[in-house]
Amino acid sequence: MSIRMASRPLFIIAMLSTAFVCADPCDARSDSLTASVAGTTWAGTDSDGDYYEYTFQADGVLAYKSPNGFYKNGTWKQDGDGIYMETNHKFSERQGRIAGEHMEGDAWNVQGHKWTWAADER
Repeated sequence: MSIRMASRPLFIIAMLSTAFVCADPCDARSDSLTASVAGTTWAGTDSDGDYYEYTFQADGVLAYKSPNGFYKNGTWKQDGDGIYMETNHKFSERQGRIAGEHMEGDAWNVQGHKWTWAADER
């Protein structure tokens, strides 16, 4: 048997092994990557029926439009698909998850009120 014939099965096994080893971890990494929201604007209505627009500035400032007006006194943080926002020096806070062009989560304020919110990228 020639060296060329003997190495062919080893080559095939090596290629198949690489494909199986990489299949799950490679796919898992690409599915868990969430783009930064810095520089984007999202809008939606919360469970109280109030409309909000959130602009995530690159410096961590959250500019937002609420039923009471337009403000720049919030901050935001993102960790993967997790998003956290606070407004008016933590008078109210929002925590949620990002899935593509949609985010949603829970919110609460210092008065003990709790609600849910959702927003889509504009």
